[in-house]
Amino acid sequence: MKSINLNDAVINGDLRSFNDYLADNHKVKEQSVIWNKSHIFQKLITQDFTSRGALFLSNPNRQSEGETVHDLSVTVQIIKPEDSTTKHSHSFWHLYFVMSGRGQLIFENKNPAMIVNGDVIYVPAWAEHQFINREHENLILYVTQNLPGMAKQGTLLRKDGNKVYSTHSE
Repeated sequence: MKSINLNDAVINGDLRSFNDYLADNHKVKEQSVIWNKSHIFQKLITQDFTSRGALFLSNPNRQSEGETVHDLSVTVQIIKPEDSTTKHSHSFWHLYFVMSGRGQLIFENKNPAMIVNGDVIYVPAWAEHQFINREHENLILYVTQNLPGMAKQGTLLRKDGNKVYSTHSE
């Protein structure tokens, strides 16, 4: 059996004073942020989208963390007429708010549930879900999710079909 030199496998930790630790964790008070509805909807109409059809609500106070608020992100997603998302699941949860339009939501291969403007939908971690828009107008969803918190922990996983993969890079 080959022996492993631990110095090759890990790095040594460091010790710092508690005052330095507190200073490192001192944060400046964040400013309030507004995302204007008309600007959001204009971007949704003019943006060239990926298959997810989503825009991230970027907070200038938290751009380096990739989150809208602590450990959470908010996105706005558009599902165009006669379009759908792919069936998928992942290690983080969603809280959807239907802002405009109507469509169908399929959970865990069950019968489609109709969703309309004003509905709020909770999708727990690992619940397979898919949105379908068979209407003639856009289905617009605001989405709150704990994706940034999962990414910070290195536990961000996604399942598309039979493929499970980590979005955490080494």
